[in-house]
Parts: sequence; structure tokens; C-alpha cells
Amino acid sequence: MNTAVVVRTGLTLARRQVWHAGRPQRGLLPLTLVLLLAGATWLGLGTVFDTLASTQAPAAWSANVLAWAFMLATLMGFVGALHVAVSALVADRDLERLRATPLASHELLALKAAATLPRTLPPVIGIALPAALAFVAAQPDTPGAAWRIALAMLTLWAVPMALALGVALPLLRMAPPSRLRESLAVLATVAFLAGWLANAFWVPRVLSDGTALAAGLRALPAAPAWAPANWAALLISASEPLTHALACATACVLALAGAAALAQRLLGSLHARLSERRGRTVHARARRAPTLANAFLRRDAALAGRDWPVLLDALAQFALWTLLPLAVLPVAPLPPLELARAMLITLCVSLGNDVAARALPLERESLAWARLSPVGGARWVRMRALGVAIVGGTLIALALVLVSVALHLELAESLDALAFAIAAAASLGGAGLALGAHLGDPAWTDPRAMLGPGGRSAAAVTLLTLAAGWLALSHVVSPLRPLGPLALVSIVLAGLALGAAALQIAAHRLEHQEFTSR
Repeated sequence: MNTAVVVRTGLTLARRQVWHAGRPQRGLLPLTLVLLLAGATWLGLGTVFDTLASTQAPAAWSANVLAWAFMLATLMGFVGALHVAVSALVADRDLERLRATPLASHELLALKAAATLPRTLPPVIGIALPAALAFVAAQPDTPGAAWRIALAMLTLWAVPMALALGVALPLLRMAPPSRLRESLAVLATVAFLAGWLANAFWVPRVLSDGTALAAGLRALPAAPAWAPANWAALLISASEPLTHALACATACVLALAGAAALAQRLLGSLHARLSERRGRTVHARARRAPTLANAFLRRDAALAGRDWPVLLDALAQFALWTLLPLAVLPVAPLPPLELARAMLITLCVSLGNDVAARALPLERESLAWARLSPVGGARWVRMRALGVAIVGGTLIALALVLVSVALHLELAESLDALAFAIAAAASLGGAGLALGAHLGDPAWTDPRAMLGPGGRSAAAVTLLTLAAGWLALSHVVSPLRPLGPLALVSIVLAGLALGAAALQIAAHRLEHQEFTSR
């Protein structure tokens, strides 16, 4: 294999995914998000390291914080690389052409590992690298910081990547690739949700209170001595780094060599077995539904059962968005009524983005029947909106009960929060259906990619803008006491009007959309 040409080609393709022909490409958004994460990590951990240095705290405290930051990057890198490895080894479009070349299994594995760098490096760039730089900035007397950081970052990428490859290959022999990818996508969502909750409830309190910072770092357990992430942290923080450098280099070599040996043994037979599969069987019933609405609702249930990771991903996002307003409580405490309104409105962002926007792309190529069947695009959208309304209404009712009990709201306050939730759900749900009709990708393979990279950006901007309007209205009008019946009815009617206009846009799109076979 001509390594120089492969590397040069990979760099060219990576650059074109970010910027090409004088225009930004879809790879610019993930890069921007990673840089924002890196900036947030730099500011947060930089504050911690500077505070420890100024108060002359024990050096072991800073080293331990750095080790746990590296542990977080390692865990995120392993989960992300596991999902990426499964997709790269069995689902990449160029896999058939690469198998036809005289590449050995370990060379094919190395090529796919290099090709997935843009998807496996974000934990290193977004968390580990800014953490290491913040530590070195607070400890300027660290000799040889450049090579220490370089070797540590290589360890934090190579070890999780090799472990992910070593786990993915046996798993692919035991489970269907499609179901394995779906399960790993759910696992990545759960890991993201857990990390977000820790940052939302622990980090703001720690950084805003010096006493809590000292107590939290004193109680923070030591990182596992056997973990390569701990070795990488000691490589940067220790005064004598040679022993830890040797440990990191050995870990990289052994991990990559083990992954290459496993690929040499399993990859060929795995591809031969996967090439024999033609698809999967889907069991269905042909019992006639009494009404069109019942038929669509039954179809919604079948679609959700077929692509169940979409449902689990949506539920995780519901929890994330509902709890989001609690993250600002350490900085700006809110009255109970205002907090209840904000929690239900932010839940509606998830309703628009994770349920409504996915309702039409969930049908994949069968969405062509919206135009070909006698139902018509307008009725088709209304029936899909009915299913979205049932799911959203159930979740909003459950959230309202939980919020009312947790915040001790009176009946009038609960009705006030419900009115804002209905208005926000109607407008954001309608906007989500319109976005799904215009930007949905029928060939999606991951729940997060149902709108495509550009579609996700447009949906985020549109839905967050609408939600910001409802949040601003809820903060301006009587945040301490509930509104009167006339005002609440006006708010609900305004939200329903916006939702109806968005549904009309979605219906117009379906009635004029051209569908082509692949």
C-alpha cells in the first residue's frame, strides 16, 4: 500500500469536507461544535487549575482532575469509535471496492481507521487536548510539554480506537450489523445524556463556589492506576516522565497490534458471511383498520417498532431538553411558575426536533405514497400530525404532572404552564413536520442523520428561534402569578395558528415533491 498517497488523499478529502470550491461544506458544522466544546473545556478546567495553583493546593489534586478528564475523553472515544468501527467495517460505500484490491486485512483495517479520524478525534480535540493545555498553562514549569502532550493525545486516541475495533469484530460475528449499529447509537445517546447531566448539575455548582470546589476535589477518588488515561495524565504532570512515556508507548503498540491481529483472523470470514445476507424479514398484519386515522396510528406504531432506536433516542432527548432550564439555577434562580413554563417549552423543542421532524423521514422511500395514493399530501400530513400530537400530548401531560409535583404548583399555575406548553408544542411540532418534509433524508442509517447535516442545522436554528420567542413571552408576562383565562386562550390560539400554517407548508411540499427510485 502506498502510504504517502493514501495519507495525502485522506487529507485532501478531509479538507474538502470542510471547505471546497470557495464554499463551506457539511463537515464545517461538526468541526465548529468540537471547537466550541474545546473552548468550554478550556475555560472550565482552566478555572479549576488556576484556582488550585493560586491557592497552593496539593499538586496531586490537579493531576487527578487531569486524569479524570482523560478518563472521560477515553470513555467517549471508546463509545464513539465502537459505533464508527461497526459502520466502517460493514457499511461504508467503498468497502466492496477495497475488498477487491490486494490489501491484507490489517492494511484494510488501518485504512478504515485513518478514514474515520474526523469521527474518532473529537473527544481528544474537544476534551483531552484543552485539558492538557489548561494544565500546562497553570503549571508553566513543565519541561518538554510539547512531546508529552503529543504522546498523551496519541495514547488517548489509539487505545480506545484499538479496543473499539477489538470489541466490534467479535460482536459483528454474533449480532446482525444493523441491530448492532442501532444499539450502539442508543448507547452513545445515553452516554451523552449522562455526561450532560453531570455537567449541568455538578460543574456549575463547583465552579461557582470555592468551598464546594475544594470539598469536591478532596473527595474525588484517585483515577485507576491501571488505566492508560491515568498513564497519559502522569506523563504530563509527573516530574520524571520517562517511565510513564514508556507505558503509554507500549500501550499504543500493543493495542494497535492486537487489533491488527484480530482483524487478520476475523475480518475476511466476517465479510464473506455478511455478503450472503440480503435483508431482514419484517412481520406485519393485514387486518383492515376501521378508519383512516386508525390505519395511520397503527402504521405509526409499526414504524416505531421497526426503528425502535429512534424512539429511545427521542426519549433521551426529551429528558435532556426538559431538564435543561435546571442548569441555569445556580447562576439565575427562577420562580417556580417561570421555571415550569421554561421546562415545558424546552421539552417542546425536543418534540419538534426529535418527533415531528422525524415523523416523515421515518417512512423512508414509502413517503412517495403521500403523493401517489388517493389520500393526498394534505391529509397525509394531518394524519402524521395526529400521531405526533398523541405522542407529544402524552409526554407533555406526564411532564406537567412531574413538574407540578416537584415545584408544588397550584392548579391555576399548572393550567398556565399547560397553556404555554400547548402553544409551543403546536408551533414547534408544525415547524418540525415542515422541516422533515423539506429536509428529510429517506436513506438515513442513524437516528441523528434523518435530516442530514445541513437539515439538522436548519432545524436547530428554526426551532430554537421559535422556542426563544415563547420563552421570552413567558418571562415577560406575569412570571410570578398565572395569567387570566382570556390571555391563556389567546396564547393557545396563536400557537395553533402557527402550527396550522406550518402544516400547510409541509402539505404543499409533499404534494409537489418528486420521488425517484434508487
